[in-house]
Amino acid sequence: MDNRILIAIIVCIILAVIINIVGKYIRKKYTIKLMKAMMTDEDEFLKLLDSFIVKYLFAPYNREFMRLNNYIARSADKKVKEQISLMEKMRMNRKQHFAVYQTAFQYFITINSESNAKNMQRKMNIFIDENNLDPQMKKSIEMDMKMYFDKDISTIPYIDEKIEDSDDAEKAVWNLKKAYVLKANKKLEEAKECIRLVIQYTNDPTQKKIMQELLDNDLKDL
Repeated sequence: MDNRILIAIIVCIILAVIINIVGKYIRKKYTIKLMKAMMTDEDEFLKLLDSFIVKYLFAPYNREFMRLNNYIARSADKKVKEQISLMEKMRMNRKQHFAVYQTAFQYFITINSESNAKNMQRKMNIFIDENNLDPQMKKSIEMDMKMYFDKDISTIPYIDEKIEDSDDAEKAVWNLKKAYVLKANKKLEEAKECIRLVIQYTNDPTQKKIMQELLDNDLKDL
């Protein structure tokens, strides 16, 4: 092989590695900027999200998923629904498609919008069947509906199983759900103990503070 060809190949490989490393660094930098802007300045966030460099660095799904989460963070119900409809028309793999539905579902149950949550439940169940996904996923969705809308005390054993099999971050989430159900069923002291466990398992100082405030106010805002 001609030495010049070999050198050219080596140079191309080196350049490709450098571009990849630089790309990762810039992508990380802009991800941080986007997250900060999402929390502090929506106009700046949207301007940055639609900038040339972000369009170049991030795949369309990633950008639109961030846009969806921005609308969710701001409880912009109409825009959340519009964004879901837009993303349903995008080219996505199964994991991405289900993530859109799941994110929307969690939002609707959090804001106590039962009709919208049921609509997302229907879409997820159809998607699970059509794509031969784990049928246990349907049970998880059904249990969330029972927890948040029925406040069904019979979901506690299911929650306990999830707590047993979870890492610390997941334990915090499941204990919070358990506290919600227990408090709704007038088991205040048990609910408080769950909130203490949330404080124990979470590493986020802001989350710890919020949970402590809940405790101090006898879970009135839960």
